Amino acid sequence: MLRIPEVANAIAVTRAAITTMLLPTRITTLLPTCITTLLLTWMGAGGARADTQLSRFRTVDEPLVSERVIEQGEWASELAFALGISGALRTDFSAEDVFGLLCPERAEREPESGGRRAPIGAPFRVAFDLPAARLPGESVRVVANLPATALYALTVTGVGPQRWAIDQRTVGHLDPTPLGVTQAARIIPLRKGPHELTAYLSHSARVDRIELAAYRPYCVTPADGWRDHRSLSFAASARTIVAALGLERRLPIDGEPIAIEGEDYESVSAYGGSTNRRLADLASGGAWATAVNRPAEFTYRTPIEQPGVYSLIARIHGEGEEIWSIDGGYRVTIRPEGAIAGFALTHVVTLHLSGGEHVIRALLPKGAGIDTLHLVRRRARDIDYIALLEDEGFRSGVPNQPVTQTDAYRNLSRPLFAEISSHFLSRLAGGFQRAPWWVRRDERKAIAPTMRLQGK
Repeated sequence: MLRIPEVANAIAVTRAAITTMLLPTRITTLLPTCITTLLLTWMGAGGARADTQLSRFRTVDEPLVSERVIEQGEWASELAFALGISGALRTDFSAEDVFGLLCPERAEREPESGGRRAPIGAPFRVAFDLPAARLPGESVRVVANLPATALYALTVTGVGPQRWAIDQRTVGHLDPTPLGVTQAARIIPLRKGPHELTAYLSHSARVDRIELAAYRPYCVTPADGWRDHRSLSFAASARTIVAALGLERRLPIDGEPIAIEGEDYESVSAYGGSTNRRLADLASGGAWATAVNRPAEFTYRTPIEQPGVYSLIARIHGEGEEIWSIDGGYRVTIRPEGAIAGFALTHVVTLHLSGGEHVIRALLPKGAGIDTLHLVRRRARDIDYIALLEDEGFRSGVPNQPVTQTDAYRNLSRPLFAEISSHFLSRLAGGFQRAPWWVRRDERKAIAPTMRLQGK
């Protein structure tokens, strides 16, 4: 019999209304395997390889209600399955494959002497520089040999409309013209090994460089990393569910944000600079950074005393796609809203940052600008993650309490999990999700004092 992870994916995409009368067992009875597979294929969860997705909850012979404590490796497999990304796994997948799929940054580390681990980074990025002498409209085909199973993002440098596919699956219709470079909106799970990248170009299009890199801003892992045979605690369960569903931005704000003036950049490329031009909203101190006649990249440096979870929020002017990155590896594409006539607070990314100096880069289109940047620290204790899930109606316990199979199954089978996980699926497909109004309100309140101190 099919189990809830398959049903959760189908419900997430169709956004069907679920009530307590539609229990998971009844739904799965009504949905034949072929229909469920078609739904998974439609939403892009695994394409033609959807039948390789495995669920340990689905295959075990134990009863559904079980007090057996589950291990982290089992839980990681269930999360990958429920989120619809396990199509990248082979039927004989290892725990390391699943861990890399959920958190590529963890897999980008290798043992050193003494048991320490050091970042290696580069093997998770595959790039190709294409020759300039190509016929107009000539298609592009390259084969990338990926070093590990992970979520990958495609970045293309060039000009003109292009349609890209990986292994015959379309990942986006791209046009790098506004910035000279663009990132495909669809982040896709890919297994270790060779993959074919194909581009069909318009007559005026050109491709200069292709890059396929693990999508490091997304990382689902317990506080001290995954351990295959370690018992899953409620603290680890809460941290992984919150990260998997993209809810870390809802963690409480901790202290005063770090504020950076937009015009206080360390460096800027050609066609960028600062201006005193007035908009519908006043700029902080009267000045702001802007890309004048062409796209421009701005670089900022800021120290962070305490490691933790931070949200980067920028007060931006302009419209169109922008590419932001932190420390070169955490790269995201944003599309500001409501910033045409004046400035608008825009969430860029929420992620874990270590203590020390960090480099922030923003590539802006012509006419866009930055008034201020704010690094908002989140309170990220185990109890904060557990409390957040309790507020959302998930089962919880004390941080060190082991999670039973019953607890884990009920969290995955909650209609709310299917509803919120649809946000994750839409992020994979390039969709935009606004944070709840109360999250944006709390961020504005936290940022407001720093803005007033700067003359707002």
